[in-house]
Amino acid sequence: MLGAAPPERGLQTRLRVNALRDRLPSPDTLVPVDPERRALEVRIAHAKERIVEDLNRASALFRGAAARAGRGIEAAVIVAGLAIAAAILAVLTRRRRIRVTWR
Repeated sequence: MLGAAPPERGLQTRLRVNALRDRLPSPDTLVPVDPERRALEVRIAHAKERIVEDLNRASALFRGAAARAGRGIEAAVIVAGLAIAAAILAVLTRRRRIRVTWR
């Protein structure tokens, strides 16, 4: 059932919907620069750059640690497999040992 949308989501009947409160100056007029605002914008831009650098560095460290851990686990699995194979081989060869006595 399609009913009428609530008034805040329906079409607006007024002429000035989403109009800018402050009209942009024409291109030929100079706008005074607010040094405090400019300094704040520069600080925000630098902070964003530092955050991106830190995230990239943390990502690289995490990838490196994961790769090293993977190699360590791989080596441990190989050593454990060899130890199990050696134990099985020792048990099998022990049963078939022929006793030789010297007189």
